[in-house]
Amino acid sequence: MALNIKELIKRAKEYVEIQGHTKVKRVSFAERFHLLGREDIVLSVTTTDTEHPEWWVVGGSTPMNLYAKSYFRSADEAFSMHTGLMLRMSANDFEQSEVAPEDIGYDAFISHASEDKQDIVRPLANLLEKMGFRIWYDEFELRVGDSLRQSIDRGLVSSRYGIVVLSAAFFAKNWPQYELNGLTAREMEGHKVILPIWHKIAKAGVLRFSPTLADKVAVSTAGNTIKYVATELAKVLSD
Repeated sequence: MALNIKELIKRAKEYVEIQGHTKVKRVSFAERFHLLGREDIVLSVTTTDTEHPEWWVVGGSTPMNLYAKSYFRSADEAFSMHTGLMLRMSANDFEQSEVAPEDIGYDAFISHASEDKQDIVRPLANLLEKMGFRIWYDEFELRVGDSLRQSIDRGLVSSRYGIVVLSAAFFAKNWPQYELNGLTAREMEGHKVILPIWHKIAKAGVLRFSPTLADKVAVSTAGNTIKYVATELAKVLSD
């Protein structure tokens, strides 16, 4: 059951007095936030503490926590800190290391229709990984319970290139086109991002969907092995 604001204020008062070893003088509503399907409230709390008399309390859908106003000047700053802590605490794959990585992010994101997985996408992704490239491919990255859109957005943003497997199935699906839109938006900044593969489709078929895509130099699977396709892509990914 959702908490009403009066109940949340009551809990915040009790929480601050226990955690801060102080007495609460006043609690008032500051801001309300919706993020990642969760709703949190930021409350402004004034106490009798002489060193840190004013606090932010953040909570609701997430566990309650308090943040001194002497360090966090606004409700937004307190909420941002709170969100980072909650994500870190809830992440199953969180790791921390003092060793600097050689690389970060992905060399390429593979955008494709599910119908093309078996004969081209899966073996291509595996081969590119064996060649030493870090590839964002849904079967490598997604786990049960993951948000599909959020995971894809992270992959799109953190990849240097987008390998786009163009086919009749690709043009018939909404998700691949969503991914393509994201890659196109990045390319509009002036950098080459999209690396097209024509799979069981000719230039005329691509042209019907997008003259811009048809004008790009592409590698075709027609008459070529997956190793050849991977080698051509590697020439760009290695730059």
